[in-house]
Amino acid sequence: MIKRLPDDVVKKISAGEVIENPASCVRELVENSLDAGSTNIKVKLQGGGIDLIEVSDNGCGIPKDEIKLAVERFTTSKISNFDDLKNLKTLGFRGEALYAISQVSLLTIRSNVTDNFEDGWECSFEGGKLNFEGPYSHPRGTTVIVKDLFYNIPVRRKFLMSKREESKRVLNELIMYALWHYNVAFTFQDEEELILELNPGDFGSRVVELLGQDFVEKSLFLSYEDKYMKISGFVSKPETLSITRYLKQIVLLNGRGIKSDQVKKAVFRAYDNPTGNPSFVFRIEISPEFVDFNIHPQKKEVKISTYLRFTEKLTKIITERITNYQSELGASIHVSSLNLVSTPHNQRIHKDAQQLELGEMFPQSQDILPKVEEKGPGANLWQAHNSFIFAQTSSGIMIVDQHAAHERIIYDKLKKRNFSIQSLLFPILVPLTSKEKLMIESYSEILSSFGFEFRYLDENSLVIDKVPSIFKNISREEIKELLDSLDETPELPARLDLFLKTVACKAAVKFGDALSKEEMSTLIDELFTTENPFNCPHGRPTIYFISLEELKSRFER
Repeated sequence: MIKRLPDDVVKKISAGEVIENPASCVRELVENSLDAGSTNIKVKLQGGGIDLIEVSDNGCGIPKDEIKLAVERFTTSKISNFDDLKNLKTLGFRGEALYAISQVSLLTIRSNVTDNFEDGWECSFEGGKLNFEGPYSHPRGTTVIVKDLFYNIPVRRKFLMSKREESKRVLNELIMYALWHYNVAFTFQDEEELILELNPGDFGSRVVELLGQDFVEKSLFLSYEDKYMKISGFVSKPETLSITRYLKQIVLLNGRGIKSDQVKKAVFRAYDNPTGNPSFVFRIEISPEFVDFNIHPQKKEVKISTYLRFTEKLTKIITERITNYQSELGASIHVSSLNLVSTPHNQRIHKDAQQLELGEMFPQSQDILPKVEEKGPGANLWQAHNSFIFAQTSSGIMIVDQHAAHERIIYDKLKKRNFSIQSLLFPILVPLTSKEKLMIESYSEILSSFGFEFRYLDENSLVIDKVPSIFKNISREEIKELLDSLDETPELPARLDLFLKTVACKAAVKFGDALSKEEMSTLIDELFTTENPFNCPHGRPTIYFISLEELKSRFER
């Protein structure tokens, strides 16, 4: 039987489409504060925002006789008719935020439109119903207090993450707004700890404050403007692409952070299908008539008019910036040095060599592994281009990717805790962003359990004193990438596995590292004691085999 849902159920369902967690609640309140012309926004949390969210601003305030109206559905000061949607200049416009929040929490709104504290007014709501209103001393601006989020929807509350994870979600939302609205001061306090304290500045300084100086140094700045759009931002230098899946990939469009497959596709096209993963931060401003935020309840996804050819333009902008950078880099190399290593003869030989497509993937069974012939330590081992190890076997040649192989060895040792801890001769000083500091506090036990010993030099600086013995050398940048890997996935097992893969990658020998015959011999011996010697932890092959028959056939023997 089809029946109409009760009114209270409809209200809770519609509210859940807009408010799914504390971060989405903070997002709506911060957008209201920005639309109110605020230059100073303060956010406080308790219990990850589940117990308490408080957002205060110094905006224009809400007249006391309009506070109750603001909590009703589809009430807004942002638009008057449907045509206004074509030229939106505000972040909010639907009139759903306060209504949705009031339906699933204990909501209190305090506001004042004058400079006289005594003109302030307070209204409290429970489940969307007014239960108190009266005078409240308050400066110009608005304070919204949200308590016991989803108190009346236990099933939704059950699916919230831990308080720490919900706090991180809120921080990520604030980072988005702070990057765009760099002329606004932001403060974020979690429990009693001050996480963010940002003063007004410019885009570049805000990026440094939130993402770190290292990010900027490894990035290229780009800027573009035409009649309908402006684009500015940072993209990874080609040589700094990360092989881990953790990325700083931020897209800001007309004031808010969004998810955009269009942007990701444009970036990867510009790098010409890179083997690594580029990071980027884009600040994109598009004329409102060409953007539709109305396709998603939380305005996280947008539709951009095809008229602008946005993806095509973005790809071209990034490609040109990368090309210019590479030209600048090439021009800095001394011409005579370049001629020594790149004669026409060398280029012809390299091209011919690429045309030989010998070999097959190594058989996936150790039972049929050709035995490496041994006539003394490393007698039949040699290294090509300081990257690949060649070993003569009884039935051909085995080629080992030294980096991938060493990754597999280290990964297995980490999983089995088969390593010692070594003190660093020169401890590593690591400057921390607010987010990285939060991650250190969240995952200190994991870091310690795998041999990292550290201490705080001051509030925003970490000193690494000891690391696992598997590292020959380790840099500040590699430490930061290890921290980043812990934030990639929400599930702990997957997060831990990615961390181990990242440690293995950073500790493994690199392409270009010269190895002695003893080192090559040891690497191959250890590779075949691992659980899966044929693939690195990321799934790439470690071994390539060319049979003697294949070699003979290539020389028509």
